[in-house]
Amino acid sequence: MAYLPKNKIKTGLYASNKQFVYQGTSDFYIGPYYALYNGKFFTGQDQNTPNSKEIVKFEPTKVITGLPKPIGLAQSPLFPTDQDYKNGFFNRHFLVKYNQPLFIETDKKTYDSYIQRNPQVPWQLYNPVLLIWKLTGDINQVAQTNQNSTITVEQKKSVFGLGLYLKENWTQYYKEKP
Repeated sequence: MAYLPKNKIKTGLYASNKQFVYQGTSDFYIGPYYALYNGKFFTGQDQNTPNSKEIVKFEPTKVITGLPKPIGLAQSPLFPTDQDYKNGFFNRHFLVKYNQPLFIETDKKTYDSYIQRNPQVPWQLYNPVLLIWKLTGDINQVAQTNQNSTITVEQKKSVFGLGLYLKENWTQYYKEKP
């Protein structure tokens, strides 16, 4: 590759799972990459990386026809009840759009309609995600448990960015038990 001035290349980037594929293939790339001023991406740390290959952003191409008219989706998070605090945890429900990092926290009824593939909702467009959220106990353990649960769900359901959506507030809704 020809020399490019530093202002034409962005280095120090890292591709996570299902973010990029090798140009002309469906093989995913995970690892360091760099971006050029013209919108192209290449594997490796910088333009001097030997055997660098071009990668492109992964965009699932699902052709879905005859979708029902979407019911307006709005954030409708549930809040823990007194019983949830007695149990020490509660379930948080999310819908994550398949082709973009759009997270919607919703109630159980809406979540269930996507799990059941109800024809009244556009279930083909959203990945329903359940996150078990710890509420009580040692605050450090609560934070660690919620962080670990989120990471596990991100990996198992391929919904990277859930922790960022939650603003990494691992003690949200936390209460000390009396």
